[in-house]
Amino acid sequence: MKTGLDESKRLDSLRDILSSLETTAQVRPELEKYTVSLSERLLNLTRDYYASLVFLFTTSLSFHRRLVLMQLITIYPQGSSGIDLARSLGISEKSKSIYKDLNALEKQDLIHLDEVHSRLKMAYANPKNRLVNRLIELVQIHGDTLRELIQEEKKED
Repeated sequence: MKTGLDESKRLDSLRDILSSLETTAQVRPELEKYTVSLSERLLNLTRDYYASLVFLFTTSLSFHRRLVLMQLITIYPQGSSGIDLARSLGISEKSKSIYKDLNALEKQDLIHLDEVHSRLKMAYANPKNRLVNRLIELVQIHGDTLRELIQEEKKED
């Protein structure tokens, strides 16, 4: 399991890279515009990731809706039917609550629904939503590590 020390090393590394870029820009003025742009893009990306995590944990979504959203984010770009979502989350397939949750998430522009048939809708995470897109990226980049951490926690319990 990673410690706060590992995290601080990463932050120091990022600071070192950014200060190296600034120093290089001072030596080579033609790079100044590029380094400023790169630095701004890195900071904006970091803010987006932070905002997406804060959103996920502080939004007014119910725990159940967060599970549905995270399930769809995890399987992106694939979608899932309401029945498959209910099965994967351990909810009764006959319950209408999964569809209420999907409709609520769609109204918040977090997912989109495609009607395949009058009785079958496919749900997909909405990558056009900036925060959902960042969560998709996080899962795609760090999903294996997260699964390993979760498995380690389960073993310890």
